[in-house]
Amino acid sequence: MLIYSRFLLGVFCLLLPLTLHSTDILHSSNGNVRIRANLNPNVVLGDPKLDNTILVITAPTDKKDIHIVSDCEHQEATLYKTGGTDGMMTYVMQLSFLSSCESPTIRVGDSEGIFTDTIFTLPLHSLSEIRSDFINTKSPELLTIMGSGQTITGGTGVTIVEKLRYIQMLYENLDTALKSNLAGDIIHDREDTKYTSPVAGYVLPSKNNLIPGAGRPYRRDTTDGIHHGWDILAPYGTPVQALAKGQIIRIVNNWTWDHFALMGKWPFSADDKLRNLDIFRGNQVWLQSMDGNVTFYSHLSKISPDMVVGTIVDKWTYLGDIGMSGVPDKNYKDFHLHFEIQQNPFHEDMRNPNYLDIMRWEYIGKWAGSASVHEKMKEIFE
Repeated sequence: MLIYSRFLLGVFCLLLPLTLHSTDILHSSNGNVRIRANLNPNVVLGDPKLDNTILVITAPTDKKDIHIVSDCEHQEATLYKTGGTDGMMTYVMQLSFLSSCESPTIRVGDSEGIFTDTIFTLPLHSLSEIRSDFINTKSPELLTIMGSGQTITGGTGVTIVEKLRYIQMLYENLDTALKSNLAGDIIHDREDTKYTSPVAGYVLPSKNNLIPGAGRPYRRDTTDGIHHGWDILAPYGTPVQALAKGQIIRIVNNWTWDHFALMGKWPFSADDKLRNLDIFRGNQVWLQSMDGNVTFYSHLSKISPDMVVGTIVDKWTYLGDIGMSGVPDKNYKDFHLHFEIQQNPFHEDMRNPNYLDIMRWEYIGKWAGSASVHEKMKEIFE
């Protein structure tokens, strides 16, 4: 039976008030204060079971108010402490992160300052990063991860060493269970293979000039001169929706006309062309569906305030409104949603691709004739 790491406090039956500490006085402990062990091999921000860890710290008995120093908002509790005949104290402390954190580095402090020689790097990850890693993993490998779950049974032991080892095993078990469940959820969601129209009540375009592969010769001086996606014509402000369940991986909501001045000019590389296309997309939301593909929603006038990078959304979730951001013509009236679908190549060395990596993926319809694109649309859309 799995035990929440929050319950680890009860292992020692001693809980001190959770307090935040800060100080700007820096000095060395001359190697006398050390973080000896971290019991959680993967601290996962965003998961209530794994967003914390337990640390073993040693310090001389004359050091008072030993605490943990982090750049991130956190809580801490001293679960256990004991003194030895060598004039040293051993502290067992729980550290819990309250929100997202960009810095995995922590230190130890006391009532007189921060010990600069106690720097320690935690194995810090975010739940969305792990999920992104798994979404970019092929299904057979996810099935292997699903089968790796384990259950730890038995007592906590008698000695402090036995108790600490048991807690470490609990953390390892929770981490395995989290990854097994994530892999299972993604496999399950991949069974829903059909996309819905990203604009409710509107069908996909039938005209060849509005589908992938259509020519855009007037943009050959800045791009490859080819249309990479579909245009669904609809009035300004029409809501757009998630075409499948997935994770929001990018939001651009600061587009202005000044962005056109940032475009690369001839001669430019293939990547320059992609960056220029990114400017033409204007305000946009990138949705990575559970099959690994990434859909670019472009030209938006408004993006839902509920959309945050890392958020999981269900199919039909409201993402934003149709607009004309990224369109060079200020008098433009043919309002539409432009969306394109980048096909995940599942590179083994690209589990967390950056934005340019994703733009390099082949879009659905690349190198295909219009007849093939229409057949593909029937295959992948409801």
